[in-house]
Amino acid sequence: MKITMKSRRRVLQLFFLALMFPPLYFTGVLWFGTYISGDLGGLALTDPLTTLEITLAGKDFYPALWLSALPLLLAAVLLGRVFCSYVCPLNLLLELLPGKLENYKSKNCQLPIYILALVLLLSLLVSLPVHNILSPVYGLMHVLLFGLGVEILLVAIVLVMALVMGRKSWCRYLCPLGAMYGLLGVKRRLFLQVDASRCVHCGRCLKACSMGTVPGSDKLAESYLCTNCGDCVDVCDKQALHFGITGSKDSGIIKEGK
Repeated sequence: MKITMKSRRRVLQLFFLALMFPPLYFTGVLWFGTYISGDLGGLALTDPLTTLEITLAGKDFYPALWLSALPLLLAAVLLGRVFCSYVCPLNLLLELLPGKLENYKSKNCQLPIYILALVLLLSLLVSLPVHNILSPVYGLMHVLLFGLGVEILLVAIVLVMALVMGRKSWCRYLCPLGAMYGLLGVKRRLFLQVDASRCVHCGRCLKACSMGTVPGSDKLAESYLCTNCGDCVDVCDKQALHFGITGSKDSGIIKEGK
């Protein structure tokens, strides 16, 4: 039986989710902290957006904080938006929703970039990490750790969006954290490549993409949305898609099959 990229990814998603559950979380054996900041086997890690927010809110530079953000910054620059597809608990929850809910009406996906800029500006003005307070990702994390609270309302809003507008509507149209990882990974080394000699333009990969992107596109509007999840690779029976190192991309233009 073929082991798909989705099944491998699901194992990692569940592993990172398990770190947020007692008693594993409270033992601190593998991980101590949250998705915002923590310690993984002795390695201090901090979310890059949180790092930038704290820097702006405190109006000061914190070397230790930026040092802890460096591993995740490098991962995003080299691998792209993999936090979204392999780690984010909200993404896992959305992927587990029943049925096929991709129904994106708008192709304009630049809004998260503007929201990211607004979040950073507000953090500077009000001296608070605004995204951490309002993020449904961290709201879900709080629910997992401490039980139901007002944070569940943030998660509920995202779920309603998923049912009405499409499964990954939050990720595609609003999430500033995803936008930051996406922008960091625009020139990533790990990139989806298309073998034009194998591609028959059947459109299966387009339909499989939960973010509504064009697989292998190097256009900013498409590239920064791609999470390198590999769902499109799994559905391509012509083996025209694979992950490779950038520098020798054979992009090919994938069009919807008729």
